[in-house]
Amino acid sequence: MTKKKLLAVLANYGTEQLNYLEIVVNNLKSFKKYNVTVVVHSNVPLDGIRGIDDVIIFEKSRGILSINDFLVKKKWGKKWSGRMFSFELLPMTCRKRIDKEAMNYDYFLFSENDHLWLEHHIDKFIYYESILPENRIAGLMQYEINEEGRFYPAYHGDYDWHFSAVERYGNLLFAHFTNIHQASFLISQKQLLKIKEKHDFSNFLSSDHYRLMPKTNTDIYQYAGMKKLICISEFEQNLIHHLPNLYIRGDKGRQELHSNEKRMQNALKRMLSKQ
Repeated sequence: MTKKKLLAVLANYGTEQLNYLEIVVNNLKSFKKYNVTVVVHSNVPLDGIRGIDDVIIFEKSRGILSINDFLVKKKWGKKWSGRMFSFELLPMTCRKRIDKEAMNYDYFLFSENDHLWLEHHIDKFIYYESILPENRIAGLMQYEINEEGRFYPAYHGDYDWHFSAVERYGNLLFAHFTNIHQASFLISQKQLLKIKEKHDFSNFLSSDHYRLMPKTNTDIYQYAGMKKLICISEFEQNLIHHLPNLYIRGDKGRQELHSNEKRMQNALKRMLSKQ
């Protein structure tokens, strides 16, 4: 049986997390059931990291900003000229690469350099796509871990589950989590081509409260006609590890953002018990 082709395009900024990038790349290249091509878009050289099939180095644009650059920088508009006046736009270059390769792969993965993709993430996504309606797309929940247990960075502030709107497909239950950011996305060629019929996939689809960097993935889950669902029946299979574990205590200048395992398990029990 011919293996499905997966293009993984990763964004890397600076040298601080090259150790995580190496772990992520090695893991992607260890997949047995897929032919994985790993591309990294970076602002620094990546000498010594094995397994990367292509590296594109980006520099900031110089000179006077165009009106489109200015609009994106101020978050008042969605258009981007392609010039990178800020490395916050580095992830969007990954979407441009995926757009260019749309006819060449079966599945496309974008990720920041510190999220650990496992082969079962791809397996589950493919199965979920086969049972979900076309206006739904399967996603993941980020987690971090330390000696006190597991924590969920996306579960903060007013973000929460849609408790009253659990959906059943096949024998599985799915729910929508209102913080759609996961620093990554996985999409099939069929889904990508459907988006491209209506939108310029290589550009921002909208303007909203998410910053420029996360909009690379949140756009897909909010403005492309597909609602992001997480399978709560198989919740453990739909978690992705944010390797630095920075948001638990707010290390290295990050905010302390999370909910703990108890809150998450209580939410899952609430949703599952009503079905």
